[in-house]
Amino acid sequence: MRVIPRLDIKGPNVVKGIHLEGLRVVGDPGRLALKYCEEGADELIYMDIVATLYGRNNLLGIVEKAAESLFVPMTVGGGV
Repeated sequence: MRVIPRLDIKGPNVVKGIHLEGLRVVGDPGRLALKYCEEGADELIYMDIVATLYGRNNLLGIVEKAAESLFVPMTVGGGV
């Protein structure tokens, strides 16, 4: 079995849905990715959940920073 956490990104933050009625900020993507890797994640998924809505993709900087210190496969999506 593989453990593959997904980080839903909105702006500079990781967010989580609240009963399908909103979002709450749960933390910094870099800090959460490091924690997941320390706990044994096999891969990370970064998903920009508002990229299409705003016509942008701000994940490049977040993923580049993570790639400097984390050595797991990363999948990036959003804005498709």
